[in-house]
Amino acid sequence: MSDNTPESKGASPYGQNQPQYGEQSPSPYGQQSPSPYGQSSAPYGQADPGASNYPGQQYYPGPPAENPGRTLGIVGFILAIFIAPVGLIISIIAFVKSRKAGMGNGLALAGIIIGAIFTVLLVLGAIAFGALFNEIAQQFAEACEGLPSGTTVTVEGQALDCP
Repeated sequence: MSDNTPESKGASPYGQNQPQYGEQSPSPYGQQSPSPYGQSSAPYGQADPGASNYPGQQYYPGPPAENPGRTLGIVGFILAIFIAPVGLIISIIAFVKSRKAGMGNGLALAGIIIGAIFTVLLVLGAIAFGALFNEIAQQFAEACEGLPSGTTVTVEGQALDCP
């Protein structure tokens, strides 16, 4: 015989209430089950563990994103030591790429610092070399002044022929 009292509707023989048509079953995780419209009930776009196909399944984030300026940072750092202006430019590009991705890039920063220091030293050395060359050129021009072409003169201990 069956008992058709309202209290017995939906009751299973195991003591747990089964949901009636149109009702939502409670989630075993203490959260609301997904809505019937396909939207998760988890707040702010978080994963809803109660909405998984398998009970007890956990959400694991994927591997961290690759830093887009990492390789350029290494190349820029190495070039900053050997070819300072090129290394400086590449290090700046790598640093900007990493910042846009929201990541840090220590090698790019080091390449910027080393590249800037070596570039300044290179420019100062070029200025010093130019000044020295200009001084020697003036001495040579003064020594050859008024002499015929092909005459040998001595400038800074070097024997040179006048043009």
